[in-house]
Amino acid sequence: MFKINIFCSLCILLCAILLSGCETRLVSNLNYKQVSFDDLPNFETDNLVETATALKRSCIKMLQQSSKKYPVPHASNLTGHLNDWSPFCKTLILENGHTTKTLKAVIKEHLIPYKMSVGSNDEGHITGYYEPLLHGSKRRHGRYTTPLYRYPSNKKINIKIPRAKIVKGAFKGKKLELVWVDSAVDAFFLQIQGSGRVKLDTGEVMRLGYAGTNKHAYHPIGKTLLDDGELQRGNVSMQAIRKWLQDHPKRAEEVMSTNESYVFFRELTNNDGPIGSQGVPLTPKRSLAVDTHYLGLGTPLWVDIDHPTQSTRLQHLAVAQDTGGAIKGALRADYFWGFGKHETEQAGKMNSKGHLYVLLPKVANGR
Repeated sequence: MFKINIFCSLCILLCAILLSGCETRLVSNLNYKQVSFDDLPNFETDNLVETATALKRSCIKMLQQSSKKYPVPHASNLTGHLNDWSPFCKTLILENGHTTKTLKAVIKEHLIPYKMSVGSNDEGHITGYYEPLLHGSKRRHGRYTTPLYRYPSNKKINIKIPRAKIVKGAFKGKKLELVWVDSAVDAFFLQIQGSGRVKLDTGEVMRLGYAGTNKHAYHPIGKTLLDDGELQRGNVSMQAIRKWLQDHPKRAEEVMSTNESYVFFRELTNNDGPIGSQGVPLTPKRSLAVDTHYLGLGTPLWVDIDHPTQSTRLQHLAVAQDTGGAIKGALRADYFWGFGKHETEQAGKMNSKGHLYVLLPKVANGR
């Protein structure tokens, strides 16, 4: 989803679509306040097993990485080296068939929860992303006229050109077309999410993942529509933006191209789900996209955030496994909903406030 999430979105994914580009700003007043597990909302009742697969996937990846690398640059005094995660990860991986009880015991034994804040502010901004479904063909014909491009293997091909030139045919004849889809608007939102599925005219389904960008900065078209007076603040959602684009086909590409960023794709062969920036499949409702200036990929997080459509809150364990072009800041995250109509709706409406608690290894502080 989307962001340009590696799944993204990029994720992606929807602060960038909705309101602002959210430039990266490194903050010096980032705080990590140690709390108890009793302070984590819903810790005693969350079905932790739903996060077990995500944790294991991230742990396997972390154990394969260099032990000299700091997973969280701005909290290195807390996180230490990657090998400080080894006791937790090895215990987690070696024991099969975790229950909520056993998983809770492993977490309590090896990790310490910290509530994140910037200065006196401990309220974060959380958006949502999803895995979209498009309709396409391996050859251009009929309604299938919008190409999705693979990343050029030929280094002589200049990719550092804005979106407008690409959609007008800058890559024509370069044999970069991966698949043709039937909607330029759907293709645009696929680029925001960073990954998705394409149902082909043959009945087969392709899974596409992020492969790279044209190196241009991301610009939120929601902001374009706000500045032009086409949408009103407070009424900006993925659904509202999509409807405007569909209702104004003659102006749609002009607006979409105010975002000069363009995403290239690759075909995925796994069936485990979209691949996040950490290189592992994402888990619906248990994977987050984060800013890696502040949160290391693979880091467990406890979320306490507003639900986009219900009065209840989302309070459970998740794992930082992705990044996104719009996900900038210590208290910024993108919540992966998964695949399906309901998931798309929830992600599109999510523009929530909430709190983030990071779970870090005891061993880093010699505890």
